[in-house]
Amino acid sequence: MRGMLACDLDKRRTARWWSLSATTLLLSGFLAGAALPASAFEMRRAINVAQWFTWPRYEPAPATGILWPPYKDVPRPPNERELADLKRVGFDTIRLPVDPSPFIVFEGERREEVYGILFSAIARIRAANLNVIVDLHPNSRHPTWGQHALAAGADAPAFVSYLAVVTEMARRLHKHSKYTALELINEPRVKCAGAEQQRWQGMAKQLVDSARDGSKDLTLVLTGACVSSLEGLLALDPAPIGDRNLLYTFHFYDPFSFTHQGASFIPWPDKYLDEVPWPSSKRPIEEPLARIEKRVSAANLDMIARERAALGARANLQKYYRSNTGIDAIRDRFGKVAQWAKTHNISPNRIFVGEFGVIRKKDGTAGARCEDRMQWLHDIRVNAEQFGFSWAYFNYDGAFALTASDSDRTLDSDVLASLGLMNKGQLCTSRETIR
Repeated sequence: MRGMLACDLDKRRTARWWSLSATTLLLSGFLAGAALPASAFEMRRAINVAQWFTWPRYEPAPATGILWPPYKDVPRPPNERELADLKRVGFDTIRLPVDPSPFIVFEGERREEVYGILFSAIARIRAANLNVIVDLHPNSRHPTWGQHALAAGADAPAFVSYLAVVTEMARRLHKHSKYTALELINEPRVKCAGAEQQRWQGMAKQLVDSARDGSKDLTLVLTGACVSSLEGLLALDPAPIGDRNLLYTFHFYDPFSFTHQGASFIPWPDKYLDEVPWPSSKRPIEEPLARIEKRVSAANLDMIARERAALGARANLQKYYRSNTGIDAIRDRFGKVAQWAKTHNISPNRIFVGEFGVIRKKDGTAGARCEDRMQWLHDIRVNAEQFGFSWAYFNYDGAFALTASDSDRTLDSDVLASLGLMNKGQLCTSRETIR
């Protein structure tokens, strides 16, 4: 690791770069950009609680309905004390991903009950004095109402039904607009170039207009195409959308071969990577190369699939090392977003890094070493703050977790220190947790 993350030398380096590179850009952005209305929703440091409302209880295939109650309760959502702990350590907002399909599938009294379940959760979060971003978060598993169906086009039945949910959700959140915001869609599966980008431009405007049918005052969060990537935001033209009370968001998991190493839930060969360093120059490639053979050998694959997996993993790892990537690459890419914002007269405080995180290595599983993970988290957070962007760490629990485990909700002090939420000396030297 490049020394202690909170040390004076690191502070001097970042302060020196900030004074030389970002101050002019930020000041010009703040002076030129249209700021949010004075009464609008405000946030700086958020955390995703992504497993509370993202997994509806689907009926067994080939049926496409949803069982009741609509959302799974495993892992258990955070209770009142755990939400209070998040507020105490310095988070000000919960980004709450919500799969919208139950709001479409159920009708009448049952739909009212679904809204009741969601607004009960919002009340629990508000009791801890945390703001809430309701992130409409369709997933890929539902063939009728999932991401791919919604991305089919502005006239697709799924998208038309989705627009009605956007309007109704905005209407219900309207009276809570001081402390809630509505994220219009998560990671749209639309390309951010050519005809598909033009299609997304029109769909994005429809989303904003539909939300405004429900509330003129609610703060909205809008993403670009290409699954909410930085490139997707850069391709978005905000002028035709024409709404002042918008936050613009992108997700950042770059380099993917580092952040998703060992991720069992992805189809790409990065799932067979382990102990990939950050920055890429930190350790020789021979170390993670040797880990690939161990990972592939342990997988339940036939001989041909095993050879293909090892070949793909080695190719991705070699590409990662050739990139020689580090904090300068992050700074350069965030700088492009800042320049995009300036070009479009958008204040930096209206840019929101909605997700960033790294698969953790824990209990013998594959993933990033603690010191590498903490350095990357630190580098993302510092650059976001230097450019004036707000951010939301991913995630409260699961593979990217802030918590010790799904059953042990103590908070990892290494992660908190990397996020600037507590002071700590040398990281990853103990497994201290915070209650």
